[in-house]
Formats: sequence, C-alpha cells, structure tokens
Amino acid sequence: MGAVSTVNTAQTAGGGAGPTGGRAWSIRPRIGMTMTATDNGRVGGNANSESDLITELSPGIRIDARTARLRGYFDYSLRGQHYLNNSSSRTQNALNAFGTFEAVEDWLFIDVSGNIAQQSISAFGTQSNDSLQNSNSTETATYRLSPYIRGKLGNAVDYQLRYNASTTRADASSASNVDIGQWVGRLGGSTPFHNLRWSVDANRQTTDYSNGRKTDADLLRAMVTYAITPQFRLSASGGWERNNYASLDQESRSMHGYGFDWNPTTRTQISAFKESRFFGDGHRFSFNHRFPMSSIRYTDTKDVSVNPNQFATAGMGSIYDMYFEHYAAQFPDPILRAAKVNDLLAASGINPNQQVVSGFLSSQASLQRQQQLAFVLYGARNSLTLQLNRSENSSLLTAAVVDDFAQSTVIRQRGIGLSLSHRLTPLSNLNASVNRQQSTGQGNGSNLKTTTTAYVVSASTKLGAKTTGSLSLRHTNFDTTTNPYTENALVGTVTYTY
Repeated sequence: MGAVSTVNTAQTAGGGAGPTGGRAWSIRPRIGMTMTATDNGRVGGNANSESDLITELSPGIRIDARTARLRGYFDYSLRGQHYLNNSSSRTQNALNAFGTFEAVEDWLFIDVSGNIAQQSISAFGTQSNDSLQNSNSTETATYRLSPYIRGKLGNAVDYQLRYNASTTRADASSASNVDIGQWVGRLGGSTPFHNLRWSVDANRQTTDYSNGRKTDADLLRAMVTYAITPQFRLSASGGWERNNYASLDQESRSMHGYGFDWNPTTRTQISAFKESRFFGDGHRFSFNHRFPMSSIRYTDTKDVSVNPNQFATAGMGSIYDMYFEHYAAQFPDPILRAAKVNDLLAASGINPNQQVVSGFLSSQASLQRQQQLAFVLYGARNSLTLQLNRSENSSLLTAAVVDDFAQSTVIRQRGIGLSLSHRLTPLSNLNASVNRQQSTGQGNGSNLKTTTTAYVVSASTKLGAKTTGSLSLRHTNFDTTTNPYTENALVGTVTYTY
C-alpha cells in the first residue's frame, strides 16, 4: 500500500469463470521500492529536526475471488523501512481485506474483514506521514467475523440473525485493545395495508477495553414505515434500551423517533431520522446526488460510538471511500465496485489511503457527532475530490480513563482535503493535493489545539508493461504549543506488478 499499483491484466489461478463471467480467481503480486529524502525524519516528543534518507521495500499481493459461493478481496503489503542517518530499521504491515462466503445456499452466510494501518494514538499528539518516526503513531489491526442467517417465515415475514465478533489490537501499550461481541436480530414484513410495513430490531453488544472497563448495551426497537408515494416514505419508531456506558450500573429508558426517506429522482436520495435516546436526541441525515460526471454526498450523524474515528468507520475516511460511494448505484455489488475503484485510482495515480482526519484511539464509548461533505468530479482527463469533515466526541463517563478524554471531555476535529488529478498522457498523471486537520479540546485550565497542513505534488508514469514510477514533493507543517515542526521531502517510487 506504500506504492502505486498498476492496472495490468492479472495472472489467474484456479481457472474457471466467476458468476459474472470474469475470472474466478485473480492474483497480482507486486513489489515496490520507495526512496524518501527528508529534512526531518524524526518528529514528536523531544526529537530534534534531522535530515534522513529513508529506503522502503514493500512486497505485496492482491487476490480477488469471484466464485459462486465466495466473493472477496485481499490486499496486503509488508513495508520494510531503513533510516540511513541513525542506522535503524522497522517494518509496517498494511492490510485491506473483505470476503463473504455463502455456506448454505440462500440461507447461511459468513462475512470476514481485516484492516491493518498506522493510527494516531492521540488527537493532540504529533501528526505525520507514515514514513516518519513518530511516537504518536502505532500500527493498529482490526479483524471481524460475522456469520448470519436470513430467510422468510411463511410468505410475509423476513428474518435475519447475525453475530458480529471483532477485535482491535494496537502495538502501543498506551493504546487500548478492544473486543466487541454483538448479536443482531431483525423481523420485518408487510401488513394488510399495502403501503404500510413493519420491522422489529434487537441488539445486544458487549465491548471490552484492555485499558478501560467492560460495557454492555441492549436495545429493542419497533418501526413502522408508510409509503405516501413510491418515492416518499414516513417512518416512526418506539422501543427500549439499557446500558452502562455512563455508570457502573445498567440504566434503562424508553426511546422513540421519526423520520422520512425521499428519492425524488433515481439519482437523488434524502434520508432523515431523529430519535430520543438516553443521551438526548440522536439523529442521522444523509443527502446524495449523482450528476453525469460527478457526485455530492453529505451526512450528519449523532450516536454512541464504541470506537470513535477508528479507521474512519463512520465512512468517507479516505479517497477510496468517496469513490466507493460514488459508484454505488453503477456497481451495487461491493466486490465488483472495490475492484473498479482500485483500478480507477491506480490508473489516475491517486493515493487511495489519503485521509482528511486521522482520528485517535480511545478506551471508552463516547457520544459522537460527525458531519461529512464529499464531492467527486471525474472526467476523461481530470478528477477532483473535495472532502470536509467535522466531528465532536464527548465522554460519557464521570471517572477518568487513560486516553484523550482524560485531557478533555470534549474533543473536536475538523478537516478539509482537496485533491486534483490530471492525465497528461495515456501513461502519465500529474496530481496535487492539500490537506488540513485541526484538533481542539480544553483541559486543566488550558486550551489544547493542534493543526496539521500538508501539500503534495506528484507525477506518475508507466515505465514498462508491468512497471510504474512516481516522483512527489511534500511539505508538512504541524502547529502546536509544545512540539511544532515542518518537514519537506522528495519521494520516488518504483513498483513492479507480476
């Protein structure tokens, strides 16, 4: 993932054709080499600014499966980095994987996923590029297993029962490991009134933090939906919830809400829902519109999060996420869509992992509000992406836990990212991006604030049938009252795909 992949015809294994007529298995090994000349290779803490030459070797592999029962992808890289100035070395793993297996035809399914990436430990610590040595950055891995069954009871009632098990592990001892177990059940169906539908959802979740305490939450919600027109539906909910997020004892209360879904055209979707919860009013709002060569998406949510900002789980955390949403209508199948987006970004020389807000690691559940705006414009030779993100995380606990909420009970983050890609020739691309992130909080009578601004200009080209090269310039400015820094770097990458 530290290198630019190419869009060559994949070597295949296993033979045969998938359910869509393509190859059942696609295997694409690759190897990349990156040289980074920087005037500040060690940032954060009491580190002194020093120039360095960083050599990175990153073998990787991409596997796509599209069989009748198994559909998924697996993308892994091992990044070995050597720092010339202090003769030190380290390795980093990068993984993005998802798969769904149909164990029993049209009844039992198993979803699996995995993600390994570098993550900021604290929102108020030093933020930097992954190649720099930074004590505020740690490798974090999340794996998820989710078996579920679905079907019909008679001809009128749909059912689904799912179990989600996930585990998150961080290399840094100061970061909390998180284990989550969750049962989710749903019943739904029609009524004698043609336009009226109903559903009942039940949820039981247990979250265990290695540096915090164990929490349990139960929720039962009934909902009715009435279609005034085929394009406009009203909904109302009522239910009950019980949890110990804010206290050691389980606390119960009722809940109710209302909302609507409106699809004025096939390219426009508007959805809103407001619900009275134990923490006050929660809500979710989304607006999507697709133009012929662009799309715009806005979301605003307020709810409890047991892993705030972890890998941007609320969505639209990276350039990849934006394009994944953009092609949702054109490629409903998430596996085919993922392959399309990866090939498209690789052909344009766009970094799929570029994020607006890096987030932070937490040891407790929090009340989170997230507002995100994304705009994608894609033409024959030019593409433009704009991301805006604002989040507010509030601690639900009265007792302090060793994480960012011990410094500030409310953590606010804002970010903006703008990226432009221009295809110079069928083989070459020119890219420019600017990203700015700000984190603020208040604790111990002082204001906490960090601001990171990064500018990157890069050019990429195909050097051969299976080889791609890129050259980029980077300038980063990190502003804080404790350990500010600036960094300038020249980065060259060559990647060979077998």
